[in-house]
Amino acid sequence: MVDPAADDTQVTILTHVDLHEIGWVPLHGAEGIENKILWRSESGDTIVGLMRLQAGAADAGHAHPGATQHAWVVEGHARVAGRDVGPGSYVFVPPGADHHTAAVGSQACTMFYVYQPFEPLHREH
Repeated sequence: MVDPAADDTQVTILTHVDLHEIGWVPLHGAEGIENKILWRSESGDTIVGLMRLQAGAADAGHAHPGATQHAWVVEGHARVAGRDVGPGSYVFVPPGADHHTAAVGSQACTMFYVYQPFEPLHREH
């Protein structure tokens, strides 16, 4: 049972209004690809956000040598690493995997993602 007197000040909630107010910024310098960071760990080693590819947008392909990326397609369609994905699809990119992402169709594609280095900085030694 949840204690109603528990301190919930550490919980972050972003309403649809809050999300709307966070601006989209260009990602990877590619035309038509934008990013909206929703949360970043204190150490900066984990980023949670939204990525939006405008219709026809594509990145040049890249790899994250020391990081994993998880992505869920929220709306629209894309081609990631040669495979088509749509709403509800999940993509996992392991460290070092080359991948190319492109919007497919006449609509923008929005993905929710979690980006984390392979060896998180907050890991205890």
